[in-house]
Amino acid sequence: MDIQTTLLTSLRKLAHLHTIETLGDRRDYLGASDIGYCPRKVILEKIHPGEHDLATLLRFQRGHMAEDIIARAFTAAGYSNFEQQVEIVLPGDVPLKAHIDFVFTSRVHKIKSILEIKSTSRIPDGPYSSWESQLYIQMGALSEQYPDYSIKGAVLTLDLAHGEVAFFNGYEPQKMIFTGLMERAGMIWSDYQAMVHDEAIDPKTEVSPLCGFCDHIASCPRFETEDVPQLAGVVEALQELQARDKNLQGEIKKLKKHLLAVVEQKGPIKSGGCFLRKATRSRKYLDTDRLESFLAESGTVLEEYQEDRSFSFLEIRKAKAKAA
Repeated sequence: MDIQTTLLTSLRKLAHLHTIETLGDRRDYLGASDIGYCPRKVILEKIHPGEHDLATLLRFQRGHMAEDIIARAFTAAGYSNFEQQVEIVLPGDVPLKAHIDFVFTSRVHKIKSILEIKSTSRIPDGPYSSWESQLYIQMGALSEQYPDYSIKGAVLTLDLAHGEVAFFNGYEPQKMIFTGLMERAGMIWSDYQAMVHDEAIDPKTEVSPLCGFCDHIASCPRFETEDVPQLAGVVEALQELQARDKNLQGEIKKLKKHLLAVVEQKGPIKSGGCFLRKATRSRKYLDTDRLESFLAESGTVLEEYQEDRSFSFLEIRKAKAKAA
């Protein structure tokens, strides 16, 4: 039995069934998660949906597992005031649906809180803009459906491989952002309908960290560049070293955590000709909340003291072969 083929076939079937059961036919509407992504990618995936590879399908399953883990944890903690996979159909000319992972309701305080779950292979320093766009649409949709409730939102990010969690909290509906995202949805849907009816248009493209996972990058105008086959060996060598470094960093992190757990329990020890002990350092950091409060009292905001500075780096993204 070819285990990889079995996994690939079975997981594709499971992913298709899960989509039909929870999301329906995504060609018939835009999802809240679509709005924050590259419009070209969203449109082409609806018109020419590709077959997901095994790595992508496993990431889907990881996402489902993360939601199940959180649901069981809240239930075990005694919470019963939440709903899962709440669907909201937004009114308007654009067929738009928001599927919310968790909605917690406090009827006493008239508060509905959204919790969006994201499973990643690495915890980011902050939430991605696409996550925030999705959350703002969800909050806007929920506030329109429940105008007598206060709406709050948060993103909970899980790295299941390393057992790490990040909680990005404090979001509230923003009318201006919501209106802008709805206008963006209208643009995406208009271009989508035009392409469905074979009109010659070039949908808007946006470069993001997810470009390397896009099935349509080979034909993307943002990546039309000169092919230099003479550098292929150098690129491959660099990618191999980067992959090895990533694996090494993961192994180093695991070993450090193991040894730290030992010395936390045992105290300082000697092993392998080295002394091992738990060390604690402190560092100064900027308390932006207090600073923003101070600036607000002075009639100004933090953004007035921030400026953009450009920097350069080597960006490498996988280019898939064009279909014949």
